[in-house]
Amino acid sequence: MRIWIISMFTVLLISTQTIACEKQQIVTEQIQENITQSLTAPQQIVIHFGDGNTIQLDDKLIIEKIINDLKAMPYKKVSGPDEVGQSFTFEFSSDKQYSSTGYFVINKKYYKVTDQELVSELNKYVVDYGRTFVPQLLPGV
Repeated sequence: MRIWIISMFTVLLISTQTIACEKQQIVTEQIQENITQSLTAPQQIVIHFGDGNTIQLDDKLIIEKIINDLKAMPYKKVSGPDEVGQSFTFEFSSDKQYSSTGYFVINKKYYKVTDQELVSELNKYVVDYGRTFVPQLLPGV
């Protein structure tokens, strides 16, 4: 009897974890779909750098690369940022911004990139691109 109870408990525990994983997968896919659908290539992106410099990006190829990189990143929904300070912020529109700390704000809802390596790669690309216009951009970064 004791073995049967332990076996049933184990089966129940495994089933619960499997269902929780499946629900998390569905939520993650919905978040990804929400971000992907809301990101279309704008005519321009305004980049506000942390040192006060601003660049209006209107190069279609660069914009498409940035949009594609952002769409490829995995996100999770969060209640708000847990980090402050950033190297830059993309302003796509009044209701869509992305910061170099890996936070995307869409209609006042926060999403955080879960792969920091992808965040770092995009950050390096944007800062290097910005330095082609402002060589002293973000010294020390």
